Amino acid sequence: MKSNHSWRTRLVKIFTCAAMAIALMAAREAKADGEHEHLITDWSSRHMVYSPPRTLKRQIELSRDPRYMDQLRRREWERRRGNNEEWRWRHAHEDPDRIRGDWSEDMGAGATVGAGNFPAKFSFETTSANCVTPAPPVGEQPDFVVYNTSLPGSTSQATIVAFTNLYSSCTGGTPQTYWAYNTGTTGAVVTSPVLSFDGSQVAFIQSTPTAATLVILRWKAGDGALTSPVVPPAGPCTALTAPCQTTITFSSGNSDANPTDTLSSPVYDFPNDTLYVGDASGFLHKFTGVFLGTPAEVVCTSTTITAGCMAPAGTNFWPAIVDPFAQLGSAVVIDSTNEVLLTDNQGVLAVVDMTIGGIDDLGTTTTIKLASIGFDDGPLVDLTTGTAYVFARADVASNEAAVFQFQIPAIADDLDNATGIEVNVSDGVANPASAFYIGTFDDLYYSGTAGAGTGNLYVCSTSGGVNALWLIPITSAVMGAPSVGPVLTTANTACSPVTEFNNTNTGNDRIYLSVADSAITGDAQIQCPSAAGCIMSFDVDSPLAPTTPTSATAFVTGGTSGIVIDNASSAGGASQVYFTPLADQPCTTSGGTGGCAIQASQSGLD
Repeated sequence: MKSNHSWRTRLVKIFTCAAMAIALMAAREAKADGEHEHLITDWSSRHMVYSPPRTLKRQIELSRDPRYMDQLRRREWERRRGNNEEWRWRHAHEDPDRIRGDWSEDMGAGATVGAGNFPAKFSFETTSANCVTPAPPVGEQPDFVVYNTSLPGSTSQATIVAFTNLYSSCTGGTPQTYWAYNTGTTGAVVTSPVLSFDGSQVAFIQSTPTAATLVILRWKAGDGALTSPVVPPAGPCTALTAPCQTTITFSSGNSDANPTDTLSSPVYDFPNDTLYVGDASGFLHKFTGVFLGTPAEVVCTSTTITAGCMAPAGTNFWPAIVDPFAQLGSAVVIDSTNEVLLTDNQGVLAVVDMTIGGIDDLGTTTTIKLASIGFDDGPLVDLTTGTAYVFARADVASNEAAVFQFQIPAIADDLDNATGIEVNVSDGVANPASAFYIGTFDDLYYSGTAGAGTGNLYVCSTSGGVNALWLIPITSAVMGAPSVGPVLTTANTACSPVTEFNNTNTGNDRIYLSVADSAITGDAQIQCPSAAGCIMSFDVDSPLAPTTPTSATAFVTGGTSGIVIDNASSAGGASQVYFTPLADQPCTTSGGTGGCAIQASQSGLD
């Protein structure tokens, strides 16, 4: 008996060591260079998240997903930085006496990332901060942040721009324009950009009133300025040609319409080098070879017979029809079930098979009507538990704001029979006028300390006809009854998406959001400096209560875009947030009044 027990113990150890070795190899494969751990933060970082895996097998599976590794590294380094001094900013000069380097740069009158959209942030290394000055070591590049402007390009107006020298501990303490491009004079980039894993390329959608185009840009450091952007040469592009842009106009495919796009940000599928984006005619588009190959749209119509398409009698159709004549929102990709999940402006949740695509009545695209007013944002998906959350401004049953929770179907057709959970977050107020954007989980949910898939979901919705924060408890990946928290406004106005970050250097898990107007001012609890727009943060180490005060506020005209979080560090200017206002305001660093690209401190929002 003792011998059998010893044998079993040794066998368990062997399997455990083998599993750990596989996970380690998978993690190394997720690195672009095999040496550096890049960190990409874009809109999809808030929509595709991971609670702690319940099994080692699932952890190994997820370790092949670059987004999972990014979140794992970010969360792990948050804790390690807070507990000791192991983490160092090797390339940034630390100066405790330096004035804060938070900045605001004028990108042009009317420029903004846009409501519900996010800038994209690239960090070359998770354990250091890279500046332009002093220059990083050979083979490395500075950290940078990318903003779309939502404006047509011209000789003096960029459509997309990046800033570097981001941190106050960089030499000079002010940002520099890393590159600025005019990628088209007849269209604008009005949704969020996405970055390649090594940061050398950025993809985005540029739309005109009659057409949408996928742009894949290879940038060159030092190209252009805010008032004199460069027009990048057209492709074909290679790793040796920069600047260079590849442009692919959306195919009309199975539709007679000329597709445009005003709501859908592109989502990149890292394992397959594939990109998905919706259009304003109800079709989902699929592009292959995006960053690592030869970019092309997959076009499979009823008359197409090629290697990538099935016979006309088959069900392989791209662009895939989702909801005729609807404006599709941003999609998320679920590689484990080979599906794309998205919402639209008609109140529909849809699932599309990533391989087959779909067309009406062929069982490859399934939709379910959930809202009487169209969705303002895409789904929030926990890819560990396979759980999706969607945020409806007005549900079908009562015209009240609601959060729906669904298990991701095993195949697209199963959505027809899905039974979800709905919780209303509106105090009985019907037809809320303000947009309802994505919520966020707290660190309790991500840490797993209260159990797998257990924590709190925070959303900004209506309460008695004004805006308030709501807390929805999650227990073992199941939503519970919501409770209302602090009231934020004096009227029903739009909130931004809610963003969370746990900075253990300051000892705080915080959520960040803004209100577009009617902010509460002169109050001991909600201390907004102006009613005309306010960004604010709250400590959520303990669950929010109705009396919880703001931890910081700042004036932002018309509210903010989505908010991107930087790092956790005690170094100067190292813990920041990035966003744009939704309307023009004075830009303090560059001077002038216009659409500002803003960096602010996590703790003070100043």
